[in-house]
Amino acid sequence: MINDKLKKFLALASCVVTAFAFCFALSGCAEQEEALPEEDVDYEIALVTDDGLVMDGGHSEVAWNAIVDFGGTNGISHKYYKAAEPTDKAFEEIIRTAINKGAKLVIIDNSSMQEVAYEMQKEYPEISFAMTEAEPYDDNGDIRIDKNTVAVAFDSGQAGFLAGYAAVNEGFTKLGFIGQSENDEIKGFGYGYVKGANRAAKEFGITVSMKYEYCSDSMDSEAICNAASDMYEDGVECIFAAGGNIQDSVIEAADTNDGRVIGSMTDQSSKSERVITSAIYNITDAVKSLLKNYRDREFPGGDIIEYNAYNKGIGLEVRNNRLENLTQKQYDAVYSMLAKGEIKVRTDKAESPEEITAPNVTFE
Repeated sequence: MINDKLKKFLALASCVVTAFAFCFALSGCAEQEEALPEEDVDYEIALVTDDGLVMDGGHSEVAWNAIVDFGGTNGISHKYYKAAEPTDKAFEEIIRTAINKGAKLVIIDNSSMQEVAYEMQKEYPEISFAMTEAEPYDDNGDIRIDKNTVAVAFDSGQAGFLAGYAAVNEGFTKLGFIGQSENDEIKGFGYGYVKGANRAAKEFGITVSMKYEYCSDSMDSEAICNAASDMYEDGVECIFAAGGNIQDSVIEAADTNDGRVIGSMTDQSSKSERVITSAIYNITDAVKSLLKNYRDREFPGGDIIEYNAYNKGIGLEVRNNRLENLTQKQYDAVYSMLAKGEIKVRTDKAESPEEITAPNVTFE
């Protein structure tokens, strides 16, 4: 039988344990209250993309990483939103979702949203909008950039020029170009590629050949891979893959056919040893500059901000490249000429690559 003293001790111990457990439970409740549920959180900066992958090594991933870094450093909440499908209705819905979740700055990272952006900037004049690699336009193709919107453009012609110049300097004389589509940006890459190849070929006193092709809307990844494989089988040594959605397919063909690839927009070197370099956009600095302007209430609404060699907005990937012959001195020299305007890469007048003045390049 338990004596009275022991009973009192056990009762006291029980009370202590219960009190400790109760305090622990309260602590747990407090922690849960601090971690607000998703629906109660507002996100000030929104990145809006299409239904594709965000973390795929492309420009959306680079833009998002820039937002995460800036938002974390400056204590500004941020979130990315993906459309359910690649339709104007879905694009409109996802932009509204971002705004309803508290977005004050919406960064639209997709050229397919140009018409939707045109309407959204009018409907939400209190919201700041930014478009990368695109401008808002109506269904007639007329561009309109309101005071609450800014567009960021990169000189794809200059980037393409550097790609062509590097390819010939590496010793390739049979070149290929595959463009994602036949829009102005991709044509800039392609025409610049021809001009850069011509410049280097002229310096070497040689002639190089070029196979040039745009993808059609009906081409899936397998068809693009087959088109690239056909080029390699016909003797092409290096293909410039221009456009975010086709690069993996061209790289796959290069892996199979012992070819070489030059990527575009972002660094593609991690995808294969066949990628010798990439003609890149400085998306990180462009996005961070926009974010800084927004934070400082100096948002450059109504403008198109152009990035080129002059402001170091384009270039070749130099840290992870596999170039063996192009020296840093050669690269710096040609880059400086682009920046100073001593080399002009005009791509807006030619209707086809064959119309470009490039006597040291023959088309097959």
